[in-house]
Amino acid sequence: MDPVAAGSQPGEPDRRAGTRRLAPGDRPDATVEQAKDVCLRLLSVRARSRAELEKRLGEKGFRVEVTEAALVRLAEVGLIDDIAFAEQWVHERHTYSGRGKKALQRELRDKGVAPTDVDNALATVTDEAEHARAADLVRRRLRTLPEDVDRDKAVRRLVGMLARRGYDQSTAFAVVTAELAGAGFERAPLRPSLAAVESERTPSTDESSGAGPTRRPLSRGIGSTDADATFGDTAEPDSARRSRPTPGDEQAAIDLVRRKLRSMPADLDRAKATRRLVDLLARRGYSSSTAFAVVKAELS
Repeated sequence: MDPVAAGSQPGEPDRRAGTRRLAPGDRPDATVEQAKDVCLRLLSVRARSRAELEKRLGEKGFRVEVTEAALVRLAEVGLIDDIAFAEQWVHERHTYSGRGKKALQRELRDKGVAPTDVDNALATVTDEAEHARAADLVRRRLRTLPEDVDRDKAVRRLVGMLARRGYDQSTAFAVVTAELAGAGFERAPLRPSLAAVESERTPSTDESSGAGPTRRPLSRGIGSTDADATFGDTAEPDSARRSRPTPGDEQAAIDLVRRKLRSMPADLDRAKATRRLVDLLARRGYSSSTAFAVVKAELS
């Protein structure tokens, strides 16, 4: 392998490695068989796109016609296949590294894969799979957050984490909202200045009913105090709280989706409609799996 120093130009010494970075044609006597051997060694490490192999052969000084001949022969026997490479890359990076579609698209284009092949590979990741993988990342990250973190800060951290992994903003927010609600973190904790006022005017659970709290605590140990607030510090109207369906009530979710569908533009594409409807249910406290199942059924 010929190391290439950052900023070095073809034919210039590589100050870091003490070697020279060659330019295409610097090895005029190199053969097609030698070029194939270089490619096979690279492919034995991991699958590569045609553009990656072409670039490496050029850096090793192979003439353009020799490089082309070697790549054609390898493609004929199925060792170079950008379609298969893109599909494998998407599957492995999405499944094992948790990369979102935006990151996968950027990575494949950086590797010289044709836009059509990139789009076809990304189509193998359904919206449901994208949300499920994002939800898994959020659940794992929730276990590492400080116990006293407030909801707004948790939302910012979790949405930022998903954005860095290549998930779009609407997907990230919908997943984070649903997972926080499912973990019992549906409302933001009270500010210290409001906690005393709220405790004075709201009877304790023991005084009012004699029963313990019914809200499911977070598995990671985070507790939060109920307040009349949703995302941010905007108060939720009493009427909205009374009409909020119980998470898990699928018929209520179906009714919500059907009402929302009547107000959506007729020419709205399916992907955008899905995101809006899932986000609607997420804000109402439904899990991402329930939200997607209901939305998918109503749009079909």
